[in-house]
Parts: sequence; structure tokens; C-alpha cells
Amino acid sequence: MTVREIFSEADVRRMVKVAETVWREANISFCSAEQVEYMIERFQSFEAVQGQLLQGYRYFVFEEVGDIVAYFGVQPQGERLFLSKFYILKEYRGQGIFSAGLDVMKKLCQEGEMNAIYLTVNRNNRHAYEVYLKKNFKVIEEAVADIGCGFVMDDYIMQLDLN
Repeated sequence: MTVREIFSEADVRRMVKVAETVWREANISFCSAEQVEYMIERFQSFEAVQGQLLQGYRYFVFEEVGDIVAYFGVQPQGERLFLSKFYILKEYRGQGIFSAGLDVMKKLCQEGEMNAIYLTVNRNNRHAYEVYLKKNFKVIEEAVADIGCGFVMDDYIMQLDLN
């Protein structure tokens, strides 16, 4: 399995197809189907990702035999790296992909002189929350954000200090 940063329009299109699959599978247990579809369009459509890339986001994909099986997006923000999203196809979970991605993020932090990685995770996404806890992320805040169309994101803000 390889990990690489993506830049091309073709790679973004391939990644958002995976995003559609994994977001529907991963989020439906704690979000309505309507909210999941809204979030895919707002945050993971081709247009949304292209816009994020213009705002300094960087996307990385994990590939096995040329197929994207996982991806993550980050954005440097001052002294911290924001982990915007990290999704792994169900059949590839538990194989060390998140740990490998975390190593990439730590290198990005070292190169960019950042001292922490932070993220938001839905309070009802127990699996992801527990994975972050096992990797030494700590809850530093709670937040409820209106994302439009009557939907909210009810999240923990978690941080991994690197110093």
C-alpha cells in the first residue's frame, strides 16, 4: 500500500468517488441520510475539494493496486495542523492506515514547525473518537456548528500535542 499527496483533477475525481461511498457508510449511524448527502455535497464534492485545495488544504490518498482505499485532508493553521477528514473504506480498517497517515501528518508538522494536530469528531461517532483517544488525542473543547439547511455538527475538538 502506498500513500501520496494528490494534485491532479483526475485524482480529485477518483478520491471524491471513494468519499461518496465511505461517507455514506461511516456517517449513517449517527447522521440522517439527508444530512450525509448534504455534507458530501458541501464538503466532499469535486467542487468542494477543489475549493479547499485553493484554501491551502492538502489531500493524501492510500492506494492498493491503483485503487484508493483511504484518504485524508489537512490544512496548516499557524502552529497547528488541522485534520479536516480521514476516511478508510470499511474493508481496509484495522490495517494500520490511520497510524501511517498520522506519521505523514507528524512529518508535515515537523517541516512546517507546527506543534499539534487537531480535529473535530462528531460526539456520536464512538469508533473514531476511541481511535483518536488511543492515539493520544485529548478533548480540548466541544462545539456545535450550524452547517446550513437546518443541520448542525455536534463535535468534540481533539488535539494531539507533539512537543
